[in-house]
Order: sequence, then structure tokens, then C-alpha cells
Amino acid sequence: MRILIAEDEAVSRRLLERRLTEWGHEVVAAVNGREALAFFREAPFSLVITDWVMPEMDGLELVRRIRREAEEYVYIIMLTSKAEKSDLVKGMDNGADDFIHKPFDKEELRVRLRAGERIVELEARLKQKNEALSQASDKMFESIRAAAVIQNSLLPAQVPDLPNVRVAWRFQPCDELAGDILNVLQLDEENLGFYVLDVSGHGVPAALLAVTLSRILSPLEDQASLLIEKDDKTGRQRIVNPATVANNLNRRFQMDMVSGQYFTMLYAVFNLRTRELRMVNAGHPAIVYAPHQKEPRLLEMPSLPIGFIENADYREERITLGAGDRIFLYSDGIPETDDGQQRYFGTGRLLKALDSSRQLSIEENLDGVLRELTSWRGNASFSDDITLLGLEVHS
Repeated sequence: MRILIAEDEAVSRRLLERRLTEWGHEVVAAVNGREALAFFREAPFSLVITDWVMPEMDGLELVRRIRREAEEYVYIIMLTSKAEKSDLVKGMDNGADDFIHKPFDKEELRVRLRAGERIVELEARLKQKNEALSQASDKMFESIRAAAVIQNSLLPAQVPDLPNVRVAWRFQPCDELAGDILNVLQLDEENLGFYVLDVSGHGVPAALLAVTLSRILSPLEDQASLLIEKDDKTGRQRIVNPATVANNLNRRFQMDMVSGQYFTMLYAVFNLRTRELRMVNAGHPAIVYAPHQKEPRLLEMPSLPIGFIENADYREERITLGAGDRIFLYSDGIPETDDGQQRYFGTGRLLKALDSSRQLSIEENLDGVLRELTSWRGNASFSDDITLLGLEVHS
């Protein structure tokens, strides 16, 4: 080990140098603190032995400078004739690790030195482990960021451009990865499908299930899926009833008894010609129905989340929309946002926020809700994903 000595007394300095060299250490000796600091700046040392009282720069100042400038931990032993506890406390407060009383005893020096070597070795191993942990953490965050890019790519890049319907959505995850997912799909020439689902929990497990569900619920061209099935005889495709979609998902995704993971979903199909909306709710917050020039209200459809009960029977509800009507789907992150004083935003404030900006476009309507929500939350970040999807019927 490379050891730096700072000692102005020649006899003590030479004796220290001889003992340390005999024990196999590489030693550099300085006659005062200023010279020792210059040596340290040229090539840092793992262990320093310094006298307390020296000309030009004393031991305390040397210790303070080393602590300020050293990039790695340095074990510092102070030589002193001071015996008062207050002096030792002062030395420790300034950064000394240990003390040896002058004149020093050879065996005491050996013991103190071994203790310092162990500390230096432990610090070196700790640094290596921290560096390895940091590298692993960087790789993990790179993977999470890559997964977030993939997850964001599953969101609708643009909503279908239809003459009599306007759709908009807002999505704000609370972490890099979200447990919420939404989509808007033109199922055929007459029908538009859309859903919002929310996987329990946060982070990677919730995001993995959300991505899996998004894949399953996204029909590929000319292929059947949970949303569209193909008639074996005619080869024609037909839209699967929303309730059947929920029942099929429930059979495939029973709650994991270890993790307790499940998800809620609201899925709807809107017929562009008849303006009929068919929908199913699986334990999700109630859809908001805002008739033209009337106050918005909740369409309650009590039901259990997907995966709670194996033989759950989900039912379809229907409503016909008129020109100027709007509907809104959202995740529970909105009504459950608190203001830091355990007061929730709630569905009542959501309805008021939607109604207050009702005269604006559907996009501005959603933005108005987010402004109200952000104001309610204050400076704190959101603790859950925020998802909001709106549809407006034109004449």
C-alpha cells in the first residue's frame, strides 16, 4: 500500500518511514502539511499518517484539504501528543479516522495500520460493487426506456378521420412504463371500436400485461382477433359482441394468485351509420355520457374486473347517441388523484370539469380536465397513470 507521511520531526519521520518500509509498504515522506498536500495532488494515497502540529500547514488543515479534494476514500491517522478528549473530537470532526499518541509504539502502529488497511480494502470493494450496481441499473433503465418506446408505439398514432365523429385522447403515465393502455380502431366501414384498460399495480409487471392485452386486442389485417372473428363458411369477418370480448378475456386472464394482478376495462363499439353505442364495463370507472346541451352524467354498469371470478358473466349495454353528444372513457387515476390532503378529485369534479369546457372542441375539453386535475394535484407528480378518451358525434 502507498502511504504518505507528514511529520516535521526528522527522527520520528525516519522511524516511521523505516517501520512502514519493513512491513512492505511504499512510503513517501513530507516535512510539513504543505509538502504532503503537493505529494498527494501528484498521486493520491490510500492511507495518510500526519502529525498534528507542523509548520506552514498543520495536520488538521491537511486533513481538511485531503477530504475536500480526494475522489476516493483516504484513511487518515493523526500523530499527536494531545490527550484531551476535546482535541480528539476536534480531529475526528475535521476528518481524521484514528489517532496514535507520540512517541508511538511499534505494535500499536501495526495494529492501527492493519485496521486502516481493512477499511481501505472494504471501501475499494464497496466502490467496485457500487460501480457494478450502477452499470446494472443503467442497463435496466435502458431496457425500461426501450420498453416505454414500444409501449408508446401501441397507442393510436392518429385517430381515424371520419366525417361524423371526432375522437381525441390524452395519456400521461406516472412512471416510464404504464399500466394503462387505450386504443381506437376502425373495425370495419361502419364500426369504430375503442377501449381503455387499467392493469393493477405499476411498473414492469403492469406494463407487460398492458402490452400483451394491447397486442391481443389489436386485429391484424385479414386476421381474426378477440374483436373480430371470421366466418369459416363465408370467409367474412364480423364484429364480436363487446360482452363476448370481456368474457373471453376473463377466461384467458384469471387473476394471478401470487401477484394478485388483474385489470379493468371499458370497451365500446360505435356504429357510424345508426349511432348506436354498444359497450361493456369490466370493473372500470363508469363511462361519462354528455348529451348535447345537457349536463354530463355517469352510465353506471356495475361489474367485476377481469380475472376476479372465473365464471363471471359480462353484459352488453346499448345507447343511441345524437348529434353533439359526447362520451368519455377514463382510468381511475383521474377520480383518485388527491390534493396532498387525502381529498380525491372524484367523479363529481370530473363531471364539472367536462361540463365547464363543453362549448370547446373535444380536444380542448380533454385539456380542460387535465388543467383542473393538475391544479388539484398541486406541485406533486401524479401517483397513477392518467388516461382520458373522448368521442363526439357530429351531425
